[in-house]
Amino acid sequence: MSEKLEYIAIHTSFDPQVDEILFAGQSQTDPLHYMGPLIHSHYIVHYVISGKGSATMRGVTYQLSEGDSFFIFPDESVRYQADQDEPWRYCWVGFRGSRFKPMLQACRITAEQPIIRSIPFTEVSEYFEQIRQQLAVSSLPAALQASAHLQLLLARYSEEREQQLPMRSRKSPAQLAIDEVVAYIDFNYPLPLTITELAERAGYHRSHLSKLFRQIHGMSPLAYLIKVRLEQAQLLLAQQIPVHQAAQAVGFHDALYFSKLFKRQVGMTPSQYQAAHR
Repeated sequence: MSEKLEYIAIHTSFDPQVDEILFAGQSQTDPLHYMGPLIHSHYIVHYVISGKGSATMRGVTYQLSEGDSFFIFPDESVRYQADQDEPWRYCWVGFRGSRFKPMLQACRITAEQPIIRSIPFTEVSEYFEQIRQQLAVSSLPAALQASAHLQLLLARYSEEREQQLPMRSRKSPAQLAIDEVVAYIDFNYPLPLTITELAERAGYHRSHLSKLFRQIHGMSPLAYLIKVRLEQAQLLLAQQIPVHQAAQAVGFHDALYFSKLFKRQVGMTPSQYQAAHR
């Protein structure tokens, strides 16, 4: 019950400031070959070229066949297995980076909805192959090209998701406005953002924006901003960036305030967090 690799390419430098695509591969599995349960720290998308199999995530088992894709999310348990009579052949790409969470959410691809159905291989094969080829080169220009092809692949998945969603499942104008605010925060968190500025972007009064944001995300826009800043600060501190520099880089200009918020959120001071990650 093995898995016969047809090809695999791995990014060798793993620089968290540059690397987004970690590996790409393709293989033919034996009957009943399985992986997991596993928990990854990165994203993986599998595309089923032929055959059948199943994937279990969050207690739900999905039956998959030719043309189907399944996304694996960071910190989520997954188990997948080839069919006994028609074991699947699939290709995959592993990637990571904070920008992919809002990107996949915008594409309606989430841990609750990880399956995309029935895309012909001819429409995505070039993307998977180009990613693999560029990773094999292992240079910065090649890594950027691989990232561009991954975005094209995600765009195709997003297009398919839009077509598959029933009209009642599509987001309301209010939900789309909140999504825009979330994306704006995710990409501009180091800036001195205010609730007034966010409300103007959404086209709502600030109190109405806060109410809608709480209904959808369970917190205020400013609480979400602080959450994003602290998550990014953890990444910088783990790389041993000085505390005051990490604080300023994510938008905190009062080191004492930053330390208080960080300890409340993470359970230790920034210095303690750094020491734990040396």
